[in-house]
Amino acid sequence: MQYSEFLDYIQCKAFDVISGDGSYRRYLYQCVDKQDEWAVRMHANVAKVGNHIREVQVLVERVRSMNTPLSKVCTEVVTAMHAPVRIMPNLSVCCITGSHAQGCIDVSRATKSENPILVHPRFHYFFMMLYYVHRLEHVVRSFTKSWLELQDPEMTMADLTKQFSLQDEIFTKMFEIFIQGSAHIVESLQIFLSK
Repeated sequence: MQYSEFLDYIQCKAFDVISGDGSYRRYLYQCVDKQDEWAVRMHANVAKVGNHIREVQVLVERVRSMNTPLSKVCTEVVTAMHAPVRIMPNLSVCCITGSHAQGCIDVSRATKSENPILVHPRFHYFFMMLYYVHRLEHVVRSFTKSWLELQDPEMTMADLTKQFSLQDEIFTKMFEIFIQGSAHIVESLQIFLSK
């Protein structure tokens, strides 16, 4: 996957949020129907990134269908609204390995009233990347909403999209994390599934 393809995905999802009423999405589809080159490219790149995410999701679903501690943890992470960032300061037991560790990560959904689901800190990167890759659209939409709150409410949609597009350093970092994170998830789950 190329950075330009990922950038089209980010911008498409973000511009839809900026439009606020789905008008950008409708505009994009109208331009695709008219065979405008930029729109056809963006639409194809959104699909390409979506297919990449689905390939990861297929592996995750294979793990989720198993009756293992990892399947329960994966389910919690991919269905949560927020990334697994709650660190438990006390000594806890990892639900995957059964080992005791300081600073386990609570991956349970914040709205659940059940006991926390704790994993060893060494798995934190894996579950953060699982959340990020699996929930990329949600991440982009949340990021855009937060960014939008900091902008002048008098700006036009054209000005907002132009201003949003100037964050190349952030988008580059998001792309690097996406590529590295999805590779880590795939490699880790393939090893788990091959056992």
